[in-house]
Amino acid sequence: MTQSDDLDITIKGVINLPDSTVITCPECGASEGLTLYGKVDGAGRLMCPTGHHFDPPARVDAVALLANAAADPRFERF
Repeated sequence: MTQSDDLDITIKGVINLPDSTVITCPECGASEGLTLYGKVDGAGRLMCPTGHHFDPPARVDAVALLANAAADPRFERF
């Protein structure tokens, strides 16, 4: 974690939801190389490789999404 308690996590693959759907950018449809970011213990937001920022789908717990990604050793944190 950074000193400011911000998380910036690059997801190299895709983010699969429990129902096997994949999170995609609502503007351009990108599903790979998303960045998940936010405050520690806060809700995560997403950014696609082309720079569109968006919230996770409504059915996704945005706080748990960020916390789970932060705890996953497969993801790069900056």
